[in-house]
Amino acid sequence: MVVVIALCSLHSHAAEDSDSRGALEPLVLDARHGTIQPAHHIALYLEAGAGSPIETIVALPSRFSMAPSDQAFALTEANTLWLRLQLQRTSPSPSSWTLHVPLPYIDSVTLFQKDAKGQWIGHAAGDVTAVSRWARPGLYPEFELQLASTEVVEVFIKVRNYKAVAVPLKLQTAEARESQRQIEFVLIGVVLGTLLMVLGNCCIQYATSKNAIEAYYIAYITISACVVCAITGFAGAFVWPDSPVWTNFAYSAIPIVGAGATVLFTRHVCALHMSFPRFSHALQWYGWLCLPLLMLCAMLDRTTASAFFNIYYAVAGVVVIAAPLLAWRRGDVVGKWLLFAYGPQSVGVMVVAAQGFGLLPPWWQVLHGVVLAIGVSVPLMLHALHLRARARHEAEDRVNALGTQDALTGLLVKPVFLNLVQRAIKRAQRDQEPAAIVLVEVVNHGRLKQLYGEAVAEQCLLRAVVKLHRVLRDVDPAGRVSAARFGMVLEGVSTRQALSERMVSLIASGLIPLPQLKPEVSLQFHIACVMLNESVPNPDTVMGLLSDLLADIAPKSRRPIRFLEHFDTMPASDRSDSGFDAERTASFLATTVQPSHAMTQQLPG
Repeated sequence: MVVVIALCSLHSHAAEDSDSRGALEPLVLDARHGTIQPAHHIALYLEAGAGSPIETIVALPSRFSMAPSDQAFALTEANTLWLRLQLQRTSPSPSSWTLHVPLPYIDSVTLFQKDAKGQWIGHAAGDVTAVSRWARPGLYPEFELQLASTEVVEVFIKVRNYKAVAVPLKLQTAEARESQRQIEFVLIGVVLGTLLMVLGNCCIQYATSKNAIEAYYIAYITISACVVCAITGFAGAFVWPDSPVWTNFAYSAIPIVGAGATVLFTRHVCALHMSFPRFSHALQWYGWLCLPLLMLCAMLDRTTASAFFNIYYAVAGVVVIAAPLLAWRRGDVVGKWLLFAYGPQSVGVMVVAAQGFGLLPPWWQVLHGVVLAIGVSVPLMLHALHLRARARHEAEDRVNALGTQDALTGLLVKPVFLNLVQRAIKRAQRDQEPAAIVLVEVVNHGRLKQLYGEAVAEQCLLRAVVKLHRVLRDVDPAGRVSAARFGMVLEGVSTRQALSERMVSLIASGLIPLPQLKPEVSLQFHIACVMLNESVPNPDTVMGLLSDLLADIAPKSRRPIRFLEHFDTMPASDRSDSGFDAERTASFLATTVQPSHAMTQQLPG
């Protein structure tokens, strides 16, 4: 008897627990609370198959059980999820309410509620239904609720999807919902407008430069804009509202192409083929792998294809972060900006992939975060593009200047400099403009090369060029005549005293030990000069005469600055050609030529 009574008692408690799980409390709709959603638990029923008629579901309330509202429901193409809600609005609240599910990628959501005659009416929305046929066309499923009175109203929601998903139910007044819709459209418009702005800039650059790289940028930004349109539901609402097939296909196909394009774009901008060739080839192979993956949409079921897509997203998120890190590590500033641009976006994509495998809770806000990350990455990406374009143009300028500039020092090569010397001499003959031609030699360059090696000798030459630029103006050309000899044309120098002061400053700066070199190393300069306002030398022989003058200076001479005194002069220009009188020219030369004892500069000590 005791055992029988105990078993009956357990059975009655189990029945009471079952009734309590099936009990459903009305959800109070109060406009003061803004967005309202089921707080903790919701009544649901997971049915096998495509779903029974609504009359059958209504007649079997015992099949519904209570479950957390934020959990992921194990949906597949072979089952259907039913949700049951009881709604009751407060008397001060307006009667116009809306229910929306902020998931642009969900297959189908159908709301069943009774009309004025007591008949169950269903309104469908989702990817498998054309947006133009929705009760309220928009970015994601949205419905109007019939709450004419303050009595409890029961509604049923039928949900179908090809993979597990959490179903966030949001209830708002019609006025609040309209404001939220406008904000959503403005934010999407800002992101798309920014992308179009960058796209227009790249189109202008391509039209002016005809560079194939700009065409790659145009293709990448176009794909990024398509990804934003697809995952936000913008394309389904405004581009192809009458084609549910395209809406359903675009959400799976376009993001995978966007992930592959991002991998290829990151590889190209980071320029890893020189430092990390194997990793660069792997990125190229992985980026183009997105195209064969598109065939999975037609060959496999959507659930299996989604698993492959999640694997691709996870790996793409990792490599898109790894590539800028490697570029930044080698000192490329473009890698830093790309890391800032793609870091949040890659994290969001990896979270989506982890949710697809059930490793993380189903946060539906992650997709909105990815769209926001794409919008934030646009200006950073544009800055990275400008940095890379500027570096590319500088490299092209250096390549184009190889015929006129010395590769080591950046000074003019000897033929170009000699041409400028000839022009300066002819200009001095014609216009009698004061100028000077100077030949500078680093005397101890050979010894430095012998003692410390080629690298230190080249660094000393670079330091010598830096010191030369300190006595040069922007209009004064300079060139590398030989290994350790440099030539300069100094415009506007009319006296030997002024030129000597500048050359003494150069020699003194060379005696200062070079920084970051152990043991201490200094540079010894010997200088040969000719003043074009004293007399005009022959341009064919002037450089040889200056070289001979440098050769006559002893290594430890206390007079390292010498002026050329005896040389072949150019014939005076004809008056009809030059516009100057011969007597006036002779008078000018007589007044400017100084005694021979003033033709050298002696350094103290």
